[in-house]
Amino acid sequence: MSTSEDLPEVGENQVLAPVEGEQEAVVDPAEKKAQRVSKEKRELIDSLASGDFTTQRARVAYILNMYPSARNSDIVLALKYWAEFQPAFFNPEGIKPEHLFELEHVPLLVRARAKIQNEYELFQADGKVRRRRRGLEGEMREAVLEDAAPRQTLQVFADETGKTEAHLIVGAVWVLNGRAVFDVTQAINTWKASSTFAKRELHFARFGKGDIDAIADYLTVIEANREYLSFKLIAVRRENLRRSIEDAVQRLHEFMLLKGLEHEVSSGRVGLPRDVTVTLDEEQSLDQIALEGMKQRIHVGLQNRHGDTLTLESIVAVSSKNSALVQLADVVAGSANRRLNFTGARNHKDEIADLVIGRLGIELDSDERDADLDATVMFRI
Repeated sequence: MSTSEDLPEVGENQVLAPVEGEQEAVVDPAEKKAQRVSKEKRELIDSLASGDFTTQRARVAYILNMYPSARNSDIVLALKYWAEFQPAFFNPEGIKPEHLFELEHVPLLVRARAKIQNEYELFQADGKVRRRRRGLEGEMREAVLEDAAPRQTLQVFADETGKTEAHLIVGAVWVLNGRAVFDVTQAINTWKASSTFAKRELHFARFGKGDIDAIADYLTVIEANREYLSFKLIAVRRENLRRSIEDAVQRLHEFMLLKGLEHEVSSGRVGLPRDVTVTLDEEQSLDQIALEGMKQRIHVGLQNRHGDTLTLESIVAVSSKNSALVQLADVVAGSANRRLNFTGARNHKDEIADLVIGRLGIELDSDERDADLDATVMFRI
């Protein structure tokens, strides 16, 4: 029989939690909270990288990320939030009284902002503001009179394919500003909700014969939002490699980004300065060490070419199920893979690949050589 002498001593800030069997373990509430905050922070970062704005917290984080002045002013935060995410109810010239009930309430936005800044330590306000938030009257006057400009961003969503085929391929969707990430994602998700893909991911490998009409409709949505989109692919014949597949994948991602940025800047589609973020499918073969190595090498490459005017902000791997644009990168890469690597009898997959390549205007005949990979092919619109 147990006595009080057999029981573990419980500290003032500790509680007992059951574990497997009859024993009980001591859980530190502070450690439990730290784990929860770390998990929520990671999920929020992944949401921004994925272009997933389904939660209010992600939408608030998006505004704080794109509009640095919103980090200091809750009024700027509210105005930009309403303008970006509730344009049907927000009019900067004057808001109708009935629309006030539709707009997200300021206290809720402030609560989300405080959690993001104070608990997650993201998108921090200036030092003075953190010590003492400005008076609301001053904030309102400044927010209304000044139209805060967003940061200039470029977001790349990339996927790889063909690791066991003749050609190793990396395909990417380039979104030339932050607002377009939201607009394109919203347009795809709206279409998807009433399509045969309502409960399915768009993955080229899983397309069936009955999906052709739906994919044609999907491409119509993409075409309607083409103004701020660019598609790039880079490939290498595996027989020419003198390195591991994992290393080759890293280098293809790096070359695609560096060469692609040169193309976008030289063509005038992307002005400087610009912050670049890269989002990859977490199912691919690159681990955190590989991602960090890629980030360092790309940073050096951009510094050598553009100094501080073109910076790589992050490389993040996310689940494709939460990112409509990672799924689009999969469709583009999968179509190129089908065209370059498949040698059997034609079927519905070839029809879909032809449809994607044709509708998106992707050229598969541009050839560039690079000594480091022996033979690379860069495909771009």
